Amino acid sequence: MRTVGEILSEKRRSLGLSLEEIGKETKIRPKYLEAIEKNNFSSFGQSTTVKGFIRNYAQVLGLSPENTLAVFRRDFAENEKGQIIPQGVVEPLDEQQFYWTPKLTFIAIVVLLLGGFVFFFFRQYTKFNSPPFLEISSPADEQIFKEKIVVSGKTDKDASVRIEGTLITVAEDGSFKEEIVLPRGENILTIEASNRRGRKRTVNVKVKVE
Repeated sequence: MRTVGEILSEKRRSLGLSLEEIGKETKIRPKYLEAIEKNNFSSFGQSTTVKGFIRNYAQVLGLSPENTLAVFRRDFAENEKGQIIPQGVVEPLDEQQFYWTPKLTFIAIVVLLLGGFVFFFFRQYTKFNSPPFLEISSPADEQIFKEKIVVSGKTDKDASVRIEGTLITVAEDGSFKEEIVLPRGENILTIEASNRRGRKRTVNVKVKVE
C-alpha cells in the first residue's frame, strides 16, 4: 500500500510540478513539502500542522483531501507529546513500563519471610499431629512359621512399640526386634507404634503357625 507521501509525490510528478511551484500555491515551504513526500514528520511541531499541510497539498494537486488524510491516519498517529509516529509503535510507547523499585524489593522480602514462616509452622503442625512412622520388615504377610515368630521393623526414635499389646524395647535409632509365640493356625499379628503426643499407627500382619 502506498503512503500519503508517495501518493502526493507521484501525483505532483505526473503533473510536472516542482516543489517550489507547489510551495507558491500552498504558501508552504518546499522543505516541508519534501518532508511530507518522504513521510518524515519529525520536523513538524504538531499533528494539526501536518494535517493542514497535507490537506492544502492534496487540494492543489486535485486530490481528495479527505481520502489523502485517511491514508495518513492509517499509517501514522499522534502520541501523548503531540508527535507524529508510525502506527506500529503507538502501543509500545503507550504501554506503562515496569520498573523494579526498592519498595518492591521490600515487599518481596516480606512475602518470602512470611512464606517461610508459614511453611515452617505448617510442617511443625503436620509433624506434631501425624502418627509415628512404622515399617515392618518381618514377618511378611501370609508367612508360615514352625515355632517362634520374629517381629522386626523400625519406627520414630521417640515412639514406643507394642506387639499384641505387650510393650517391647525400641533402640535409639528406632529399630526393634522381638521373638513371640502364637497359637497354631492362622493369626492376625497386631503391631502398634505410639508417640508422646498420643498419635498411633497400627499394622496388622496375617501369619500362620504350623
